[in-house]
Amino acid sequence: MEIPAAAQALLGTDAVAHVWTRNPDGSPQVSVVWVLVSGDEILFGTDRASRKVRNLGRDPSIILSIEDTERNERGFQRHLLIRGRATIEPSVPVAMVDALCRKYVGLASHPLSLRNAPGAVTVRVEVERISGVGPWVTSRVAA
Repeated sequence: MEIPAAAQALLGTDAVAHVWTRNPDGSPQVSVVWVLVSGDEILFGTDRASRKVRNLGRDPSIILSIEDTERNERGFQRHLLIRGRATIEPSVPVAMVDALCRKYVGLASHPLSLRNAPGAVTVRVEVERISGVGPWVTSRVAA
């Protein structure tokens, strides 16, 4: 699915994404991640031993929630919800890690960087549905 320009604009800010995966018992698991847009996909890096990676290996369904700093004309906080399917790649490209660090902390080299993490993986999210409150929602898509 094509990511609308307004959604790409929000994803291009330093707003973090809350990632929802499903635990084995069906309960939600939520993590905060730094994200990048690559074409029509959303990327983030994480440790392969994390609960979210284990959950995605079992069930690739994923939801990302990104809160905007603005409110709409009715006073509701704008937010973007992305539902999709995740694939896990066995490494994290240095260029992606550096881009994430520059975007979120203004430096390519940072202690939170996954640049030298031996267990780092890339999660690639194929967008299936976009909803929420904001200009990325059209009249035919409901939250």
